[in-house]
Amino acid sequence: MKALVLEANARLVCREHELRVVEGWYRLKIAAAGICGSDLGRGFNSGAYHYPLVMGHEFSAVVEEAPQGGRFAPGARVAVYPLLPCGTCAPCQKGHIQLCLNYDYFGSRRDGAFAQALYAPESHLLPIPDDVSLEEAALCEPAAVAYHGVSMHPVEPGRTALVIGGGPIGLIAAQWLRIKGCTSIAVADIEEAKLDFAATFGFTAIDSRKLDDFADAFDYVAEACGLAITRRAAIACCARKGHVFFIGNPADDWTLEKAFFSSILRREISFTGAWNSVPDPDWKTVLAHAGKDLDLKPLITGRTSLEDAPAMFDRLVRHEGFHCKTLILPNGDIE
Repeated sequence: MKALVLEANARLVCREHELRVVEGWYRLKIAAAGICGSDLGRGFNSGAYHYPLVMGHEFSAVVEEAPQGGRFAPGARVAVYPLLPCGTCAPCQKGHIQLCLNYDYFGSRRDGAFAQALYAPESHLLPIPDDVSLEEAALCEPAAVAYHGVSMHPVEPGRTALVIGGGPIGLIAAQWLRIKGCTSIAVADIEEAKLDFAATFGFTAIDSRKLDDFADAFDYVAEACGLAITRRAAIACCARKGHVFFIGNPADDWTLEKAFFSSILRREISFTGAWNSVPDPDWKTVLAHAGKDLDLKPLITGRTSLEDAPAMFDRLVRHEGFHCKTLILPNGDIE
C-alpha cells in the first residue's frame, strides 16, 4: 500500500509501505486523517518513538474486510479510537483506559492512518451516524479530547468562560462550553488570524497579550496551549470560586512564586487536568452532537493527498498561511 512514511526526523516520504496484518481485526480503508500539532513535534522535533513510522491518529475509515462474526460489515463507516490499552494495569482494571500504563497507540507507537489502509480491532470502531460525514468524523479524536477536558468538572449554565488557545482543541472546547450552557465565551490567542477565525464561531476574541486586563473575570477557564505563560494567565483570569481546565500538553516548565500561589488559595480556585479521551462517553457524545450544535466542518481549512502531504507539512512547520485542521485523504476524495 501507499503511505506517508517518517523515515527519520524531518524526512517524510510518500512511498510503498508494508501493511501490518492482524488476524481478527478489521481491514480499514482510510477515508480522512487529520494532521495534529503533535505530529509536527513527532515528525520534525525528534519526537518519534521509532523509525520508520506512519503517523496519523485522528481518522475515519470504511471497513474493507471484516473478521468472521464481526459486528461491522464491509462498507460500514467508522471512527477509530487510537489508544490501545493493555487491559491489565491498575488504571485499565478500574476502567480508566486513557490512563493505561502500557498502552500502544496508532500513529505514534505503531503505524497509523497516514496510509491507504490499516487494521484495527472491533472494540475501537464507532459507527458514524448517517448525518455525519467521514471528514467530520476524522475530527472525532480532537473533539473527544476537548470534551473529556471540559467534562472533568461540572459546568453551571449561565456562567462565563475563557479558552486560551485558538487552535482546533481550543475552538472545540469553546463549543463544548457553549453546549454546556455558558452564555459568554471568549477565546484568547496571540495570532490575529486565529482570533478572526474564532470570531466566526461567535466567540469574543481577546489578544492574549491583553489578558492582564481580565483578572478574576471568568467563571471557567480552559487552557489549551500548554505554555507556562498561558497556564499562569488561566489562573489569573479565573474568578473567585472558579475552575481551570488544563488541557494543553505542557511544552515547558512552570514555577509559581509564593504570592501567586497564595492568590490561588485566597480565591479558592479549583483545577483539573485531563489526558486523552475514552470511547464512551467522549467519542459517542462527539458523534451525537457533530453537525448539530457541534460545528466541526468549518475547522477543516485544508486537504491534501499522500503525495502532496510532505509539502503541506513543510508549510505547517514553517507557519506559512493560516491553518486550523488539515486532512490527508489517502485514497483520494471521499463522499
